[in-house]
Amino acid sequence: MADNVLDSSLTVRRHSAATRQAVWDIIADGWTYSQWVVGNSRMRAVDADWPAVGSRIQHSIGVWPLLVNDVTEVQESRPLEELVLLASAGLFGSARIFLRLSDTPTGGCLIEMAEVPVGPPMRCVPDRLALAAVIPRNRECTLRLSAIAERRTTTSDDAVRSVGESV
Repeated sequence: MADNVLDSSLTVRRHSAATRQAVWDIIADGWTYSQWVVGNSRMRAVDADWPAVGSRIQHSIGVWPLLVNDVTEVQESRPLEELVLLASAGLFGSARIFLRLSDTPTGGCLIEMAEVPVGPPMRCVPDRLALAAVIPRNRECTLRLSAIAERRTTTSDDAVRSVGESV
């Protein structure tokens, strides 16, 4: 299923100057989820073994006072390569989110993201239409994810240079 969805022309693809490891480090830190996932307003809890299969994060979507508590569970996890999540937002239904990372020839990372509804009420929407509807959101998610990873990489490199120069 992941291959079919991520090979779709409706998958969002972003090239990041950050390495695959740097991007995975952001994904693997569940507490950053609300920083790069559009619509998430706050984190409530992150399982200690995130992003292992079966681990969960609890967060809220929306803007106060209209917040909906959401739970996202890892369905598949291949560190540094792929993460498949199931996000459940109560009456708004559930969505399966696919993230794939791969190296680029320049040493950066290609981030691929797709999202499809898996439960009512949105499951009645055809996959192709659902994928098209979330493209703008997923573009922003991958932009934020890339920016955070690049910023952390630059900050880490600057700190190493700074320590090396002061010696």
